[in-house]
Amino acid sequence: MKIGLIGNGTIARVVTTHCEGSDGRIEIVGAVVLSEDGPSVGCHPTFKTLDPVLAMGPELILECAAQQAVFDYGTQILKAGVDLMVISVGALADAGLRANLEQEARAQNTKVIIPAGALAGLDAITAAKTDGLERVLLRTRKPPNSWAGAPGVEGVDLDGITEPTTIFSGSAGAAARAFPKNANVAAAVALAGIGVDETQVELIADPGVTRNIHHIEAEGAFGRLEIDVQAEPSPNNPKTSHLAALSIVRQLDKLTEPIQI
Repeated sequence: MKIGLIGNGTIARVVTTHCEGSDGRIEIVGAVVLSEDGPSVGCHPTFKTLDPVLAMGPELILECAAQQAVFDYGTQILKAGVDLMVISVGALADAGLRANLEQEARAQNTKVIIPAGALAGLDAITAAKTDGLERVLLRTRKPPNSWAGAPGVEGVDLDGITEPTTIFSGSAGAAARAFPKNANVAAAVALAGIGVDETQVELIADPGVTRNIHHIEAEGAFGRLEIDVQAEPSPNNPKTSHLAALSIVRQLDKLTEPIQI
């Protein structure tokens, strides 16, 4: 399978290392990078625009950059007849973008693929939705510095937090907008379940934890579930979980395997 990348950072490096060790099952043909990015994280060439990557004939392009990349390139990728894997799931909290991508994917018979990321249980939530899902809550707890730079903590003294502090409480859609580099998990839970406006999210800055901790509660006709994930932060980027990168390479493997789970 030939794939392209959008991005040249931590996740791109993990994906590249995996693909280069896949015995030819997955080949990265090229990547779209920012002008300020350094050398390629692998053997593949890098470009400042999407067209050269599309010209290399990828079957799928993996976005592992930022939400803006989904806005900038998503529709163009699908229109070219290429599947799109979205890591910055928070972008899909935008109803207009989500509708445009869905319309283009249907027209071109292409797909938008969303990996599980740093979460477990999205398959159960999706299954439960088919017979009435009534309530979904995501509570995410991270060290204070992991929230730094987000619009949602403007004016908050993260260095001064000495006990667990709720820095956001509201809908998944609002969380994804206020914490675009942190709350992709919120958007993923919402899209799997009852939607970005109905899914409730609490974000907590906790100086007592070293891992990114996600707690999911869901209730409906199926019963009730609770899931806890304590994910190690990425060694190179505390804003993302190492498990998120691993889920991406697992999703790529799944696309190439004859037996899928």
